[in-house]
Amino acid sequence: MRSPHPTVTRSAPTHLTPAGADAAATVAVAFHGDDDVVVSVRGPLDAAAVRRATRLLAVADVEGARHVIVDVVGSPDAHAALRGALDPLRTRLQARGGWLLVEGAPAAPQEPSLLDVFAAYAQATRGDEARIPAPRAVLVG
Repeated sequence: MRSPHPTVTRSAPTHLTPAGADAAATVAVAFHGDDDVVVSVRGPLDAAAVRRATRLLAVADVEGARHVIVDVVGSPDAHAALRGALDPLRTRLQARGGWLLVEGAPAAPQEPSLLDVFAAYAQATRGDEARIPAPRAVLVG
């Protein structure tokens, strides 16, 4: 449901602390107007926290948000645990002219370009090296 007030901020913190648990996982969502959503994840995630975060991301998607920021700085395992929800959400947001930013996600390893691969292949086939270089050695050079 779209907010009649474009500058209103709706915040719905959800503290997921199972009875008797030592570590607390916190998942919070804040809607800023009609297009912007921030989902914050803190602490180690259990299955219930992952389900809650996935549902909140689905709500942001259904609400028609175009810009979603997922802050996982305080939860090192959140990016991997939520990847199944984040990838399809990114595709849907891009289809409607939006974007998804995952703050605190590990950087994707840089893959070698085709030029790097061809250079390594040429070097290996010319006999300049006794063996084929290690996959990441191409990037060092």
